[in-house]
This record gives sequence, structure tokens and C-alpha cells, in this order.
Amino acid sequence: MPGFDAIRYKYAYGRKWGRVMQVGDATDGFWATMRVMSALPLKAPSLIARSLSLLVLGWWLVCTMPAAIAAPTARSLLAQARLAVGGDAWRAVKTQQTQFVRSYQDSEEAGSSDLDFATGRYAQRIPASAVARQMSRSDGRDFWQQRMGRVEKLDADNPNPEQYLRRQSYGWWFAHGKARQLTLLAPRRHDGVDYAVVQVTPQRGNPFDFWINTATGRVERRQEAVDGKTLTIDYRDFRRVGAVTLPYEERTRDARDERDEDVLRITAITLDRPARDLDFSLPAPATIVGFNAGKRSVTIPFEPCQAHICVALTLNGQGPFRFILDTGARNVISNKLHRRLQLPVQGVAVLSGMGESRERGMLTTVQQLGLAGLTLERQAFFTSPTLDNLPIDGTIGYEWLALTPTRIDYAARQITFYDPQDFVYRGAATAIPLTFHDRTPQVPAKLDGLSGMFTIDTGSDYSLTMNQSFVERHGLVAKYGAGDVVQTAQGIGGKSRVLATQGKLFEIGAVRIVDPTLELSTHAGGLLKGDAIAGNISNGILRQLDIVFDYQGGKLYLSPNNTSGSVPTIGHF
Repeated sequence: MPGFDAIRYKYAYGRKWGRVMQVGDATDGFWATMRVMSALPLKAPSLIARSLSLLVLGWWLVCTMPAAIAAPTARSLLAQARLAVGGDAWRAVKTQQTQFVRSYQDSEEAGSSDLDFATGRYAQRIPASAVARQMSRSDGRDFWQQRMGRVEKLDADNPNPEQYLRRQSYGWWFAHGKARQLTLLAPRRHDGVDYAVVQVTPQRGNPFDFWINTATGRVERRQEAVDGKTLTIDYRDFRRVGAVTLPYEERTRDARDERDEDVLRITAITLDRPARDLDFSLPAPATIVGFNAGKRSVTIPFEPCQAHICVALTLNGQGPFRFILDTGARNVISNKLHRRLQLPVQGVAVLSGMGESRERGMLTTVQQLGLAGLTLERQAFFTSPTLDNLPIDGTIGYEWLALTPTRIDYAARQITFYDPQDFVYRGAATAIPLTFHDRTPQVPAKLDGLSGMFTIDTGSDYSLTMNQSFVERHGLVAKYGAGDVVQTAQGIGGKSRVLATQGKLFEIGAVRIVDPTLELSTHAGGLLKGDAIAGNISNGILRQLDIVFDYQGGKLYLSPNNTSGSVPTIGHF
């Protein structure tokens, strides 16, 4: 009879993982005892000896097997997943340069990214798209994203570039990831594939889930809650690159919306190019062209279309088209004009307005926008089906106004755009601090002694619309005896319903508006959701004023204009 040390009791937990555990791996005592037993002289077996041997063996198996065959932990699963794509070889990777083609629906765009693992510097670019000519960039300390043509620093008060690098780079976690906590979640099955799911809570930043394919041992899906969505990235087409393995296809979408899928197909990956040969620079900021030494400002008339400010725009040299200058909006184009100009589809968008609903649109790029002899290149636009039913072709707002100080003279029906390089306000009005609520300008103001932040919206034909939470908090329905007159307006986000009434005094800086018309919002959706905003100042109030917006300087200048008639009394302190 051979000694017990020649016997190998093995337990293959999930052979798909490619690891086989010996009982002896769990406890050295078991194998030591078995060796002692195997060293005993073997004589003719007796019933008692046989029974004793079986009892000892059974006792050790009962005591030791549970420890040996215990399900793998979150840490061991993640260690195996790291090993499956290169293990410690990731620590030797210095840089990664990637060429890719990004596709959304029928649109394709070529791009590239550079990553320096040592310093955390990163840059991703899609040159043909205004939606993201450079989607993101990190210098290792801060992280920027280019959104709708504007380069913006993220988390400026508490920068954490690693949080974004983990989303942008499959290999970043395997090279530098540090977890504060790992949690093994319930296994999942998706599209016929079994996954072990490990929730990773990093030392800094939001937790996220790694889905590990039990057949390959690799992380092949990642999920994270981002901006109210469950960001899901599926990794496919894994290939060996040097000593590591990387996915050559990434599919990104909101887990709740199967239609919104952004596909990144990698065409080439180069590792360990010298960092000095990579480009981590920020792109040049967008600039309005047309100002010069002899033309420091441009004044044009505007059309008061249904209580809005309409201007004539050209898009890609075609037009003019009828657009609203709307401080409460972004660049938006009707679906009809989008199709007419045969513009690309480059992503999906969800649009909000004064209504309580949201609508789905697309992202596209206009190569040149022209207004008043001025031009702005490569502008990103949303598309809106609602605008197909309105007598306009679109809206322009933040993207244009952020680049040029602008005066709106309602009385003269004129707009003046100023060269930002040497703009100095020379009027009599006192500057009011101007900040932004989701890119809509906002100012501090008071309604009958109640203070709050109010957005300024030249795209609304209401007067002074109060947020539902502000209305309820201060009992404005009862205070003003509202409730009999209901008004509705159609716009992006559907119909908005308000109760019409009248206040006594509205104060913005040094300007006082007596007996202002009020609209008390009856819903909590749209642009007035939440508690941060007290209300929205619209054209019913604004047309009584001469207004200068200086977005870059963070200032607003207001003064009464010369309008008269049935409008409320207006004056200065």
C-alpha cells in the first residue's frame, strides 16, 4: 500500500479559472499527519487498524476540506483577473498610445489617446468632432473635459484624476489601482455569460463593479453610477500586446438604455513610447472670428418673434435660418434642419426645458456658425424634435455668449457683440455678480423681501417664474391668492403649467420692478427642479431693461430702458 503522501486530493473550484487547489494548500498539518501515517510500517491489516485509519482520515477531511474548498474571495478573484491580463507586467508599462475609431449609430470618427502611467498624464482627441475635439485630459493633478467646445476642469475643489483615468483606461487599475474595500457581490449572468462581480471601493472616488468572466478570468464589464446613470462598459476582442492583454473593443452605454451605445474599436496600441514624444497639451479655446482693430463691436437688429429674440444665422454657409438667442439654452437645432443639412449623428442627448419632462435628441457638429459677420468654428449642437413644431430653426446660447460680451437693448430691438479682448463696460449701471446654474446665468435677487438665486432666460416668454420648492417653502400660492388662472407654454421638455398672479416688488441689484407679473410653478421638473434656484427671470421682465452680459468677467449690468405703456413701473434706488 503506498504512503498517503503519494495521494493528491485535489479540489478544482471552477476549473474555468485555471487554478486547482490541493487540500494540503489549506493546511500543512494535514499533509504532515498523512506523511507520519505513511511512514508507519505496513503489516497485515486488521479490522481495528483499518477502522482507525479510516476514522482519522475522515476526521481530517471533515475538518480541513471546508477551508480548502471555500469559495474564492473578492481579493482572490481580482488577483486572478489581474493575472489573466498580464499580472505584474502592468507595473513595467510606462506609456500607452492608442488609435481608435469611435462609432455611434451611422457615424464614425477617428481619434487617439496618450497615457503616461508614471505621471497620470492623459489626453484623448477626436479631431473631427466639436462634441469632443479633445474629450478629456489630465496632467496628473487635475482632469479636464471638453464639453460642447468648452474645456472645463472637473472637481476643481477636490481634484481626483484617477477616478476618470480608471474609466478611460482598462489597464490603469491593474497598474496602479488601490482599493480601500473589496466586496464580492452576487454572481450575474448576461447574454449567456456567467460573471463573478466584485465591487471595488477605491481609496478615493466612487465605487464601481468589475464583472469577471468565469470562463476567461478577465474583467470584461465595468459598471459605475455616474451623474444619475449606470455607466456600463463592455470589453471585448482581447489581444496580447507585449506582456499584457488589452481589449480592442469597448462598448459604453447607460445600463438602462440599450439604444445609447457608443462603440470604440481600437486599430493600434503602442506601449512604452517615450513620454516626451506624446502630446498632452490642451486644445486651443474656441474663438469668435471677425473682430479687428477697426471693428471692436458689431450691432444688429433682432426680430421680436413671439416675445423671443430671433436672429439670422448661417450654418455651414447655408441659410440664413431663424434662431432664438436664448440665455437659458445651449446650441440646439431642429430635427428637420439637421436632416436638411445632412449633419452627422455623434451621440445621444437628453434635453430639459421649462416643462416637467425631458426629451431625447442627438449630438451633431456644425463646422461653421455665422452671425452678424462673425463666425465660430466647429460648434456642437443638440437636436430637438420639439422645434419641428415651432416657427424657429433652433437656439444659440451659452456657447456663443460665453465668448463675447453682449448687450441686449430691448427698446431699440438691437443686439451688440463686443470684442472680448478689450471690452470695458462704460455705462452707468452697477455690476451684479453673475454665476451659472448648469450654464444658465443666475443672479441674486429679492421678491417681496424673499432672497434667492434667479436664472436669466431670454428664451422664455413668461415674466417671473417661481420654482415649485420656493413656492411651497414660502406659501406663495396663499400669499398671493393664486390658483384661479392657469397658464401653459409649449417648449423643450413639454408643456409647463403655472399659476398666474402678481407680486409687489422685485429687486435685482439697484433695479426695482413694481407689481411684477408672477408665474408660480406647479411641477418640480425641468430647469427649475431642486432647491438651488428661487425662480426664472424671463422676457416679460427683461424687455423692460437694457442688459449687458459679461460671462467671462462674471458680471451683469442692468438699467431701465425707455419702454412705456402697460408694463410695470421700473426704476433705480
